[in-house]
Amino acid sequence: EMGQFSKAFDALDKALTIDRKIKSRWAIAYDLRNKALTYSGMGKPEKAIPLFEEALATATNIGNRINEAKILLGYGDALAALGKDQQAEKAYNRALKLSRAMALRETLWRALYGLGRLSLKRGNKQQARDLLYQSVQVIESMRAEIKLDQLKDGFIANKMAVYETLVSLLLELGKPTEAFDVSERSRARNLIDLLGNQRLTLHGAINQELYDRQKTLRARIREQEELLAQATQEAERSVYSGALERLHGEYKDLMLEIQVKNPELATLVSVNPLRLPEVQALLDPGVVLMAFYVIPHEILCWLVTAESVELLRTPFGRETLGKLILDYRRMIQNLEPLEIQSKELHSLLLSKAVSKLGQARVLGIIPHGTLHYLSFATLFDGQNYLADRHSLFYLPSASVFRYTLKRRKAEKNDRVLAIANPDLRNPALDLPFAEREVDTIAWNFPHITLLTGEKATESWVIRHIDEFGIIHLASHGEFDPINPLFSSVKLTRDARADGNLEASEVFGLRINADLVVLSACQTGLGRVTGGDDVIGMNRAFLYAGTHAMISSLWRVSDVSTAMLVKQFYRSYRGADKADSLRKAILHVKHLYPHPGYWGAFVLVGDYE
Repeated sequence: EMGQFSKAFDALDKALTIDRKIKSRWAIAYDLRNKALTYSGMGKPEKAIPLFEEALATATNIGNRINEAKILLGYGDALAALGKDQQAEKAYNRALKLSRAMALRETLWRALYGLGRLSLKRGNKQQARDLLYQSVQVIESMRAEIKLDQLKDGFIANKMAVYETLVSLLLELGKPTEAFDVSERSRARNLIDLLGNQRLTLHGAINQELYDRQKTLRARIREQEELLAQATQEAERSVYSGALERLHGEYKDLMLEIQVKNPELATLVSVNPLRLPEVQALLDPGVVLMAFYVIPHEILCWLVTAESVELLRTPFGRETLGKLILDYRRMIQNLEPLEIQSKELHSLLLSKAVSKLGQARVLGIIPHGTLHYLSFATLFDGQNYLADRHSLFYLPSASVFRYTLKRRKAEKNDRVLAIANPDLRNPALDLPFAEREVDTIAWNFPHITLLTGEKATESWVIRHIDEFGIIHLASHGEFDPINPLFSSVKLTRDARADGNLEASEVFGLRINADLVVLSACQTGLGRVTGGDDVIGMNRAFLYAGTHAMISSLWRVSDVSTAMLVKQFYRSYRGADKADSLRKAILHVKHLYPHPGYWGAFVLVGDYE
């Protein structure tokens, strides 16, 4: 994982020496496989092959079928890397047969993916498509249980390669609509993986009961799968297979029940995204969606309106794009001159779309990968920034849009909960400007509850948050890059709560607000993995019930933030959210032209 291969070899050689001395063939086979996988990871498959072969012979002789399937998988990958396709195919097929017999889904999807890539290499695109879809179906049936160390080692990103390969193939087959649907499935799958890491407390007894039943049933399925994998007698296998079949039937019935009682809860536990025509049906005239999907050597962008869909393709390396965005973020936060970089990113991401946007009233951005860290409003075409031309909003995925739109109400609750500068018991963390920032909200929204200092406790917020139509939190935010569900907004602690309002806790709140504004440091960030649903505060608040969020992508000047907030609420009295934010951005931009002052705040969810 860290690229410290010499240390890995030292540890593996020591383990192998000990295991050979004590004649533990079981352990020897694992040591040999791990050493072979390390060589493969280094790009030296020729050195991995003999180790895989010895490991395979050992595991087969002692009847360790689980390790045998895993060895065959690595062996197939190494053979494929050397161009020995026929031998690789045999290894993958053996791994496939063993995986199916033992219900080893982790090796099953990988074997199908390996066979799919071989079919693709041979030019058999239809067969490749079928195998890749089978691999995706296995991935989507898997239990979303991922340990923190797996989050770090690219566990999710590995699976996303299947989706990316399938998207690329579908485009080659001239099926851009089907490719869009697969890209949405990849976003949905990743959300489930990250949430599977945590036992969520959800609002509402029915939601919690359904969610807990789902988790319990999943655990029972996993237990039966492990028993089946370890069974050596045919009679045992038959018993466990029958029990597993019954549990899968129960699980299917439960998922149908969840879908009927709470379709949004279903998105947390199963992959069920919208298809492209369903997305189009949600769009009003004048609304344009730009759905990005970045694959290793190409930037894809579906331009979607109620009447039309067009796919724009830009050949460009994903790693290079990531570096460009990283440099751009650093420069924008340091208030460095960045016109050249802004124009370069505009050219890559927007130049093909600009002429097609026409009189778009509002532009919706669905980012992917590192694009989540980019403020599109700040991209410059040589004459204007995107914010000069269009009101913008963002969506974690197109499928999220249906839930935010469902929550629109004819009459808005104009009661405001404004929290500023909570007492964090550290003078260095005081935010005096935040208090002035929220004071101005009352000029346009007089029904306001204002909590500052010691009164701004987490426990009060949790008890009363469902009473308000607008929630404005002006405090520090803390982003946890390892587990985004531990990201938090800092409030005052008391006897009942620690003062950290974490994303995982927000899922359990019932929020009736039309809008939540997080005027804190980096609250708009969530962790972006290969699968690409950003899990941070935004997703948690959207699930808890709000239509829309405004949050920041980087730490912003107190003065310009206060100005932007004041102008936003003044406009929001009579305009929609996207237009109000754009007016506020342009107001700040007039006085502070550098994008670092006005480009950080983004609207996620409903634009109205």
